[in-house]
Amino acid sequence: MITSKRLLAIHRDAGRRVSVVLSAAVLLAAMTGCASKSASKSGDFGTSSVQTAVIQNAQGSATGINMVSTTEVNSVLINAPVEKAWAALQEAYASLTIPVTELNQQTRTIGNNAYRVRRRIGDVPTMRALDCGGDSGMPNAETYQLLLTVKSRIIPNDAGGSVVQTTLEGTGKNATTAASSDVRCSSMGALEKKIADLVKAKVAAK
Repeated sequence: MITSKRLLAIHRDAGRRVSVVLSAAVLLAAMTGCASKSASKSGDFGTSSVQTAVIQNAQGSATGINMVSTTEVNSVLINAPVEKAWAALQEAYASLTIPVTELNQQTRTIGNNAYRVRRRIGDVPTMRALDCGGDSGMPNAETYQLLLTVKSRIIPNDAGGSVVQTTLEGTGKNATTAASSDVRCSSMGALEKKIADLVKAKVAAK
């Protein structure tokens, strides 16, 4: 015979099991959701990174702050088939005298992962292409030695034609001092626009 105390214990044990099962299900769903989110971003052309800065207050305790850095993708529609736009994109890089260290015919991707430059990228002033901060009113991008990553690719547009996508990021260093710290540079969009304009012009001329 099951007493009332024993029955209550059975109900409590069953409740714990249900709670454990639910907790496991929620955890599995959360893990699945994270995995799906990561997978959906794996094909993105842009990138993001997280840096943790540790700040110590007057009481001596430290706090970590995560800073997310995102590389934006500049996308422009091109009124031409992908192969024609791809050929024009390669010509655009040649026009800007950007040394090509990456060229993938299959993914139609072109770029340079370690492009060292000062003052100008082709006919685009670096101070218009990048924001690296500034000293005494002078943009750092105008005087610093820059180490850039610039990439472009051509993808088909669902509505017809093509899309040229470009990303630009990098760092700058003062070339006239002994300072060893690099300054992160973010794109201002001028170089990406120039590349797209060149592709459009070269496609129209053919």
